Amino acid sequence: MRDKRFIRRAAGTIFANGFLFRNPVVIGALGMYQVVSACYSLKNAAALSLLFLLTAMPAGLVMCLIGMALPDWSRPGAALAVSALFYIPAVYILEAVLPGAAGSLGFAAALMVCNSAVYSRVEEYAPSHVAAAVVADIAGNSAGFAAAACVTAAVRELWLSGGVWGRQAGDAAGGFSYPFAGFMILGILAALVQWINSRRREKYAEKKGR
Repeated sequence: MRDKRFIRRAAGTIFANGFLFRNPVVIGALGMYQVVSACYSLKNAAALSLLFLLTAMPAGLVMCLIGMALPDWSRPGAALAVSALFYIPAVYILEAVLPGAAGSLGFAAALMVCNSAVYSRVEEYAPSHVAAAVVADIAGNSAGFAAAACVTAAVRELWLSGGVWGRQAGDAAGGFSYPFAGFMILGILAALVQWINSRRREKYAEKKGR
């Protein structure tokens, strides 16, 4: 019973790190190109986030199973090959859930195979950790990627059309469709998360000093 509580607590910590405290996009600066180039609408952000999860989760579990058995020099190539293998069914599932989404994402969808956030989990984290930790890590990073992508997209789409998910409630405003707007929003999010992390460190230092 105590072991189960420990595992749940550890999985929760791993998930929280990926989702917020070590968010792959706003803290790790991973996968930023796809967010700033494709996430100008909430539908695109949702599609990209789903593609991230559907590609990274099975690829991570496969590398968790076989990664340590591979020579170090072959692991990066194997991680990319496994990601590419699962990207194909991921696109079919994405099209079933959100028809036309892959086409709307364009080149940003194909780049999911070598997305630096996916690669870091599949090649660097998964081979040296147990399956439960890999699931928690990829789930947290997927949620973190989705949060960064969806917040960025929602702000840009609201500014551009006055609504989200294709609803237009006003005249389009230029500028926020360009990548620099995405970088600006991510910079604000990064500052917010860094402030949260600094507050956590302060509280931890206060507790330790008592």
